[in-house]
Amino acid sequence: MTMPHSGTPERSVVDRALSVLGAFDRQNRTLTLSDLSRRSGLPLATAHRIVNKLHSWGALERNGDGSYSIGLRLWETGTLAPRCSPLAEAAQPYLMELHTRTSAGAYIVIRDRVEGVCLSFVVNGSDTLMSWIESGDRMPLHACAAGLVLLAHAEESVQNEVCAGPLHAYTSATPSQGAALRQALAKVRREGYAVTQRTLQPDVSSVAFPVRSADGAVVAAVAVVAPAATFQLAKLLPPVSATADAVSQHLRPSG
Repeated sequence: MTMPHSGTPERSVVDRALSVLGAFDRQNRTLTLSDLSRRSGLPLATAHRIVNKLHSWGALERNGDGSYSIGLRLWETGTLAPRCSPLAEAAQPYLMELHTRTSAGAYIVIRDRVEGVCLSFVVNGSDTLMSWIESGDRMPLHACAAGLVLLAHAEESVQNEVCAGPLHAYTSATPSQGAALRQALAKVRREGYAVTQRTLQPDVSSVAFPVRSADGAVVAAVAVVAPAATFQLAKLLPPVSATADAVSQHLRPSG
């Protein structure tokens, strides 16, 4: 006898495992089993089975209070991502020098489909910008300088998807209409860099330049972020541009 379809396809084991891992984020680094069940949308018994499997493999660690955190083995696996490791390693000394020269937070971002991913963020431990972003954080392409650089040089289909929205307005300065965003992207391509003033947070501004591979393709963006009240674009443009060029040169084969 043929069983009727419910209309909702059953989630595979892999989908369920990924939903458990996806329950963790910057604001939720430690979760109980009940939290994982709720945030993943899985029944408690199902979440329990999957969590046990992930824990036994090392993808999750069980804390003393019974809660769970991302495991070291998953982090080790993540560092093998070919798009991340060489770029992050190549950029790190240049970002440190950029931070020293400008006293601004220095970071490098790549694009993952319609989002940016911060590979590294260098800032003084006592700086007020320390909590602005962390390595591994995702960033909206339309609301930050690095994102605008990456989006301006992305495939037309990606630009169309992002511009079609919805575009979340993080502040009153965020480009939240497709037409305004397209104008901003055209300006980035024309001027060679992106500047954002209070678009992601009301008290922060940023400037970014593209990092290019040997064939000229934009593979990342180097940027600095500083308090809007002390942001001096003219002083930041030369060192940020030089850093992006240095990272680009480092990525090219010698000889």
